Amino acid sequence: MPKIPLQLLDSTFYLYKNRDDAEKGKNYGGTGFFITVPSEKYPDEIIYIYGISNWHVVLESGNSIIRVNTLDGKVDIIEYEPTEWEWVQRKDDIAVSPLISILDPRKHSSNLIATEYFATDKIIQQHGINVGDDVFMLGRFMDHDGGIINMPAARFGNISVMPTEIKQPTGYMGKSYCIDAHSRTGFSGSPVFVYRTIGTDLNEAQETGFPSISGFCYLLGIHWGQFAEEWEIKEIRLKEKKTFSENRSIITEGGYVEGYSGMTCVIPAQNILDLLNMPEVKNERTKGDEKYGIRRRKTGFPPKAESVNRSMDNPQHKEDFNSLLTAAAKKKPQADET
Repeated sequence: MPKIPLQLLDSTFYLYKNRDDAEKGKNYGGTGFFITVPSEKYPDEIIYIYGISNWHVVLESGNSIIRVNTLDGKVDIIEYEPTEWEWVQRKDDIAVSPLISILDPRKHSSNLIATEYFATDKIIQQHGINVGDDVFMLGRFMDHDGGIINMPAARFGNISVMPTEIKQPTGYMGKSYCIDAHSRTGFSGSPVFVYRTIGTDLNEAQETGFPSISGFCYLLGIHWGQFAEEWEIKEIRLKEKKTFSENRSIITEGGYVEGYSGMTCVIPAQNILDLLNMPEVKNERTKGDEKYGIRRRKTGFPPKAESVNRSMDNPQHKEDFNSLLTAAAKKKPQADET
C-alpha cells in the first residue's frame, strides 16, 4: 500500500447528535466527507461545497452535527439539523447538505474532493476498473477516533464484486460494490477510493512483460455498511460431551443470529453525482450562479478557484495527490485515455 497523501484525511468529518457530544467526542455517530461541484456557468471561478454522508447516520439516527478540524489543531462544530440535510432520491443511503457558506479555508483544515475525481461510469470503463483493484477508505474508528479532535483511520482492501443489487438501510435494493475490507460502526459515510500504482495492473504486465507505469486514484463511492449474513447457533460441547452450563440458557440448537461477513458495501460515486444533478439540488446551484455571478462581475467575488482550499482542484494539490502514483506524472499516453 503506498503512502496516502495526508491532506486526504481532511476530506472527512465526524458526525454527532448534538454539540455536547461533539465537544466531548462521544463514542457514537458516523463519518462524512466534503466534495465540490463546479458552477456550470463559471466553472473556473465558482464552486459549490457539499457534505456527504449516509441517510441512516444523519436522518435516521439524527447525527447531523458536523465536527471538522481547524488549522490551529482544534475543532469547529457546525450545527446542522437533520432537516437541513437532504435525502434527495429517497432511495440510496446518501444524505447531502450544502456547506458553501460554512467552510472557511482560513480557519478549517478541510480538503475537498472535486467531482472530476469521481470514479464515474465513464472512468470505470476507461480504466477497466474491476474485481481485484485496490481500495482504501478513510473514516472514524470508534475505539480510537482522536477523542476531542478528528483522527480518521484508513482501512484497505480490494474490489470483490462489481456493483450488484443489495438491500440498503433505506430498504432500497440499490447497486453497491462488495469490497473485501473490514469495517465497523463509525465508518458509515466514509469515502472509499480506488487506485493503481506502478506494477499493480496485471493485465498490462502480462501484455508487456514489464511493470505498468500507469496509475490513478479516484473516489469509488461511499461506504454504508457491511454485508450481513446469518450465523447458526449450536451448543458448545466439551470432549466429554458436557455442555457449558453458562451457555445452555441462551443457546437454542438450530437458531440464527445476524452477523457481518467482513464484506464492505459501497454505493458507487456515479450515484452521488446523479444525486447532485437531481433538479432539487441542481436548481440551487443555478440560483447561486446568478447570485454569485453578479457579485463576481461587480466586485470580483468569489475568489478564483485556485485560492479555494480544495485538495484536488489546484495544481499543487494535484501534484501532492498524485504522489500516490509515484511516476504517474510522467506516464506514457494510453490509447484509451481522452
